[in-house]
Amino acid sequence: MRSLILTRILPPNGSYRAAHGVEGCGASSREAAWSGVSETTQRTVTARWVVPLTSLRDSLRTKRFAALRCVRGSVTALGWQDTYKDQVKATALRKSIPICTFLVLLLPACSLFSPEPVSSSFETMGTRATLTLAGKESSKLSGAADKTKQLMQDLNAELSVYRADSAVSRLNAVAGVRPLEVPEHTRRLFELSKVYGELTSGAFDVTIGPVVDLWRPVKGQTPSLPTDDALTEALARVDFRQIQLMDGAAFLARRGMRVDLGGIGKGYAVDLAWRECRNLAVRNFMFDLGGNVRVSGESESGLAWSIAIRNPFDRSATLARIEMPDDWAVATSGQYERFIEIEGRRYGHIVDPRTGYPAAGLAGVTILAPNATMADALSTGLFVLGPKRSIPIVKKTGAEAVFIPDKQPAELWVTPGIRSKLTVLIPAKVQVLPGW
Repeated sequence: MRSLILTRILPPNGSYRAAHGVEGCGASSREAAWSGVSETTQRTVTARWVVPLTSLRDSLRTKRFAALRCVRGSVTALGWQDTYKDQVKATALRKSIPICTFLVLLLPACSLFSPEPVSSSFETMGTRATLTLAGKESSKLSGAADKTKQLMQDLNAELSVYRADSAVSRLNAVAGVRPLEVPEHTRRLFELSKVYGELTSGAFDVTIGPVVDLWRPVKGQTPSLPTDDALTEALARVDFRQIQLMDGAAFLARRGMRVDLGGIGKGYAVDLAWRECRNLAVRNFMFDLGGNVRVSGESESGLAWSIAIRNPFDRSATLARIEMPDDWAVATSGQYERFIEIEGRRYGHIVDPRTGYPAAGLAGVTILAPNATMADALSTGLFVLGPKRSIPIVKKTGAEAVFIPDKQPAELWVTPGIRSKLTVLIPAKVQVLPGW
């Protein structure tokens, strides 16, 4: 007889519900689940069972699970309901396994032996890139990773402001002087940057560089606030509308202007990598470039990819997880990692191009969108705009958003479409975006 041997650390009594957010398992169900388990075993909270596979299948025919979450081949039952009003006779499964705590199922839809996802990582564009493939496509990883790595290196050579020979650096060097021919990807990014600049009424602006420089700490000097005159002079060189495009060339119309595509370039790079993988016949994968992520297909049999939102008030903790819609992308902007302290006050690195001062009021913004370029640009632009003024843009683009106000305890203000895909992992208030 074929059987499964199951081992699981079990919380005593009803603590599983509190610890894991189990819904649909009432007190009577929990008591029934623990019936027959010795008090010593409950204290030790270690259980081991041998379960006939035939009993497993028979039991599944008599129960309808309200929700199942598969984690690397194991399935946790989050709640169940009897299909029939009459009580089904006890089976070996129900006698042996607490139904509301743990099940390991050998099923085609969620195989116990399905191979785990495989990954390849490399450094590029000033951050870390990771390509992850579902285990069933592991043989394609090496070829896809090589292709995406080369693609990222080529794009970085065009866009990096830290390379004097890049297309962007060479254009910045002749700002206000003459047009310069630019490669295809650079030109396309200028076009998209102007689109998102208009969409956000200037809250997203790739020409913000001269103002950002005023807020950078200078080694050996005590940080201080920029003067009004310095801000006025720098703001005069900030205007995405002054990026002029013509027949394969670009021109920055004002002297001293400087373009930095860091707020949109990584999202664009993720979209290129995503298309490259699809062209290579890879269907189930996730590409992550410094937190800019896009997914395709599923991570394992029947499972969507999911991403984590870091707790902005505790960098070691995860605030929530989001189940990703197929083919969608996600990007997050926040002030919790990069900031400067001046006269006892913390200023973040995301600067409002309209005022010259760092944006305030939010700890983080996460955007889900149909493509990574949109998610990247909107995460910055909507961080600057704030929740209320972001609502029309979110509705217009069809994106989804999570806003985290800069206050504790943590709160999440979410668009309605994302709420069902969000799992909060620590105590936090979740509400629909005010004004929606």
